[in-house]
Amino acid sequence: MSVDFYSEFQSEVGTKAEVEGDFQVETFTAVVGEHLAEAGDMEDLQVAYFEGTGSRNRNLRVDGYDLSNSDESIVLVVSDYFETAEPRTVRQAEIAGALNALFNFLKESTSGQFRQGREESSQAYQLAYDLELRGNNASKYKLFYLTNGVLGGRAKALDTDELLGVPVEYHVWDIRRLEALAASTMGREELVIDLTKWVPAGVEALEVRGSADSSIYLAALPGQLLADLYEAHGSRLLESNVRSYLSNRGKVNKGIRQTVYREPDRFLAFNNGITATAANVELSQDGRSIRTITDLQIVNGGQTTASLFYVAKEKAKLEDWDLVNVPMKLVVVDAESASRLVPDISRYANSQNAVSTSDFFSNAPFHVRLEELARRTLVPAIAGQTYQTKWFYERTKGQYFTEKNRLSKSESLRFEKSFPRLQVLTKTDLAKYEMSWMQRPSTVSSGAQKNFSAYASVVTEAWNKKDGPESINVEYFKDIVARSILFNSIRRAVQAADWYEAGYLANIVTYTVSRLAHIVQTNHRLGTMNFADIWNRQAVDPVVLDFALQIAVGVKGVLTSPTREVQNVTEWAKKESCWVRVKALPLVVPPELSTWMVDPYRAKERKVAAVETEKLNDQLRGLTRLYEIPQESWQALEVFATERQLGAPADHGILKLMVSGGRKVPTDPQATRLLKFVATANSYGFSDFEP
Repeated sequence: MSVDFYSEFQSEVGTKAEVEGDFQVETFTAVVGEHLAEAGDMEDLQVAYFEGTGSRNRNLRVDGYDLSNSDESIVLVVSDYFETAEPRTVRQAEIAGALNALFNFLKESTSGQFRQGREESSQAYQLAYDLELRGNNASKYKLFYLTNGVLGGRAKALDTDELLGVPVEYHVWDIRRLEALAASTMGREELVIDLTKWVPAGVEALEVRGSADSSIYLAALPGQLLADLYEAHGSRLLESNVRSYLSNRGKVNKGIRQTVYREPDRFLAFNNGITATAANVELSQDGRSIRTITDLQIVNGGQTTASLFYVAKEKAKLEDWDLVNVPMKLVVVDAESASRLVPDISRYANSQNAVSTSDFFSNAPFHVRLEELARRTLVPAIAGQTYQTKWFYERTKGQYFTEKNRLSKSESLRFEKSFPRLQVLTKTDLAKYEMSWMQRPSTVSSGAQKNFSAYASVVTEAWNKKDGPESINVEYFKDIVARSILFNSIRRAVQAADWYEAGYLANIVTYTVSRLAHIVQTNHRLGTMNFADIWNRQAVDPVVLDFALQIAVGVKGVLTSPTREVQNVTEWAKKESCWVRVKALPLVVPPELSTWMVDPYRAKERKVAAVETEKLNDQLRGLTRLYEIPQESWQALEVFATERQLGAPADHGILKLMVSGGRKVPTDPQATRLLKFVATANSYGFSDFEP
């Protein structure tokens, strides 16, 4: 294991814990949960700590859970985190003891024993109640042991268990395995699927013409095979955007069920099938069948996959199940091209479905723009400091660590000086902060993946408006950073409050921020939030924090109210009716709060000026881009466009300015038109350069 990776990982956990005011073990659990969600091993891990004893003095432990998996599996987590300079060796007995305590918690929860005599408002009680209700309806229980230690040489695999007739799987993740996950091209562990377990000779497939960096196979997968694969590997098979899309849909597509039961032999004809990618395939000796698939990812057809899984689980007898076959297009992409091609394959494969373009998010223009703004926006100078810093916008997972590690030691130190770890803003955190301020706390409480998907739709709509791209400017970036500072300042204040008891912190904070936004945005006499002041000070005024704490007390009362509509507090927080109650809380706005607000007219003027400035910046960047392109490339474009009769005479007239030896300077409108002409040529296959 790399010493650098361990050091960076410890620093990431320590920094996030400092920003959010959490214990490091809680932050460690949350950080690893994010990594495993990206890899598809779980969907939305919630941190929930409990350690104690149960019946017969048995040890009970839990550090997190995920009940939201689309394959109906239930994830429970126990963590061992060590605040040491070097990784500690973890013995088999420690792993077994922790997982046994977690299993005991699961067992006593499902039997109802855990809830006897315990505080009903505690998060552990609520989790136990949910587990009791679900019982044997889960498809499987997945018990994870997470640690930043290193497994000892004698550590061995753990056998699958069973509870209430439901399989219980054990998964162990140490720092070495986490490093391998981070280093993998697509951010997930290699998964090799042996198809001969279902079809001894392999699945017949026809290879069709691909490209230099990919191969394409057409095949018909047995329905039972696809259902079993989803049961075994769940969301790991679904590309992240498909997982997000699927999580918002119903369990079973009625048309799929009807075809399976009534006309199974016509399933191949009626169903659109799946599009999938893979890192590699092993073929039979004659090359006609696929025997194994490495890193299978379904990028289109998640609904078909999940529906077949649910149909297979139904109690009714499935006659002629062997007749059900699913059409599949499999694109095998080499490792070097995977990170670039797989998102594009997913985007185009889903272009006919109701999946927002910005679900394919890392390379979306909105995020590219934010990244560019972050790189050029200096944080106001701090008294006595001889340099200024910047915020780092991380549009892809682990981008900060990756960029820092590409540099030499001296360059790496300068990088961290310019972009301190405390000033890293991730896209999923951004979605949480922004949706809270947009008064969508029930969506935020629904989990990171669902919230991010909802935020994607909001961003797409805003980007597509007139002046949408220009509204994402320096002032906008300063405001979103200010909202992140506001959110985390409130979080720390709530956690330090004497009335706060461990549990439901995330729900309390998002509802508090939303209620504050509601008060500010509906009370026009009060003024609007002075985000410019937060940005300039990189801190929130105590007057605002004191008022936020008053709101938080009321929020906690609503969340844990005996008259709440849903027994489970975290489930109650997902209901819009919960937000209705929070909005109705009687609150007295302190007079001193208005002195900290800003006149709405001034705030609007600031935004309008920022849009005009960004338009000018876009024009300047466009002109700069034109003159970065070699004259030979313009000549190639002229030949390409002439041969295909692309563009109007005016387009070719402007193009000649760039082709000619004199290189006359086009006007701003001409530059804009020329860049659109280049984009049109790109859409017809011109690939020498892009605008």
